[in-house]
Amino acid sequence: MHKHHFSIILIILFANILFAQTANRYKVLPFDNPGTKRLLKTETGNYYYYRSLPERALILNTTGVDKIEIRSFSYGEVRKPEIVSVIGKERKVYQLSLKEKKGDYYIYNPFTLDIPEGTKEIKVICYDRSIYMRAFSVLPPKPAKPKKQPNLVIKAHSGVVSVQHNSSSTDYYSFMPDQPFKFTINNGRNAYVYIRPRLLDRSLPQLGVYVNGELVEVIDFTYKRTTKYHSQGINNLGIAKKIVLPENTNSTNYELRALSDHLFLAKPVLLKK
Repeated sequence: MHKHHFSIILIILFANILFAQTANRYKVLPFDNPGTKRLLKTETGNYYYYRSLPERALILNTTGVDKIEIRSFSYGEVRKPEIVSVIGKERKVYQLSLKEKKGDYYIYNPFTLDIPEGTKEIKVICYDRSIYMRAFSVLPPKPAKPKKQPNLVIKAHSGVVSVQHNSSSTDYYSFMPDQPFKFTINNGRNAYVYIRPRLLDRSLPQLGVYVNGELVEVIDFTYKRTTKYHSQGINNLGIAKKIVLPENTNSTNYELRALSDHLFLAKPVLLKK
């Protein structure tokens, strides 16, 4: 039950992070000539809202601003609530719609204004003296941070095998002729691979190294067996070879393919930058 609750919390947290990355951001845009004020407390914050002095327009400095949002409320019910914007010589009337009522406050839905490039100031007018306003500059969403790719991505293999040496064990990826070992290395990292063949008869193990689908090297092994390394269920492990992979400038697809009828064990190791 606790695990279920924890999973739900993680999902909600992840959703909130995504929403924060994609939602618009707002910055308070002060009026140059605020008149009287009233405090409005909401879930999104507490702000003073303003109304102009009689027969005056409120002025907003819009230098460098692309879009603004006007939020408003009235102290008491207004029969026909509206706000007028004046941008240059263009005058536009916005009819306000009720969002919610809190006590004696009638809170209206906000509306946005696109500000033409180069506009230094605009005027906002409300003839009803019970309506208060607040302006916010609408900022673009923060760009999502590019997700860093993992340095090593394993794409295909025949299974993971544990190889023991003294009292320690290391996981290797197995591959055979019908199932190559495929992996991608990202972020410009370079690597080498330890390869151990399984020796069953007198045939020589051989594998091919492919880079982005192209064969770049053929590796031949010997008949020599190791007595220091062993793996449960796999007998006759051969001596390992350290294969330095071709240089990786950004992201490279590598493939180790068995060219002989042998089982191979591979362990990629990333080099430090």
